[in-house]
Amino acid sequence: MQRIIAYINIGMKHFLNILLAVLVTSVFLQVIFRFVLNSPLAWTEELARYCLVWLTFLGAAYAMALKQHIGVEFFTNLFPEVGKKILYVCATLVSLMFFIIIIYQGFNLATSAMSQMSPALQIPMGLIYMVLPISGLFLAINLISVFISDLKEGGQPT
Repeated sequence: MQRIIAYINIGMKHFLNILLAVLVTSVFLQVIFRFVLNSPLAWTEELARYCLVWLTFLGAAYAMALKQHIGVEFFTNLFPEVGKKILYVCATLVSLMFFIIIIYQGFNLATSAMSQMSPALQIPMGLIYMVLPISGLFLAINLISVFISDLKEGGQPT
């Protein structure tokens, strides 16, 4: 199962790289057309905004796989090892519940916005909002994977 999750994360990394390339290209085109050719493109700003939204949410899921999320250890370091483990389990469960809410409510938002079209690109806004349930799913999968990995390594949260 860990191998499948690793392949998913490799695919997500490549997708994030493509999104970043599209974002940079659209911003570059906007600068060239606005300031050099004095004829701004209407769609580049919108495309860049949507790429940034997708990068942010999927990047958070990818960062979860790499254990790169910021953590404040001051409070947990006040507890003995058993207390640290209990807090780690509680934090994992609360995070998992939050990700499940993101999946459920994000899917509701995305499906209800499918009939609304974006102003410049004329794509359904539901496709843009679909990043919420998708990233929530990847966040939950990676959280569970990291948690299981930590348990196998002796229960030490990192």
